[in-house]
Amino acid sequence: MVRITEDTKVFHLLEEYPESEEIIRKYFGYFYEKKLEDVALKRLSIKGAFNVLNLSEEERERFFIELNEKLGIDVPKTNLERE
Repeated sequence: MVRITEDTKVFHLLEEYPESEEIIRKYFGYFYEKKLEDVALKRLSIKGAFNVLNLSEEERERFFIELNEKLGIDVPKTNLERE
């Protein structure tokens, strides 16, 4: 099982957990709207996609909480805490 962190590539998350697509589309919908998902989501980490879209800390945390609930796997919530 792959450990999911903000450094995980979005593409790898989709590949490993296809059921995560609903959440990925919800948060990273911009890439789908602009037809960039093939390029952007293959290259970007979760953190990179967050940064490109300028998502708030709250949205980033919610993303991981929803992933955790959907996939039933441990996703580090402290991953997003900034020093």
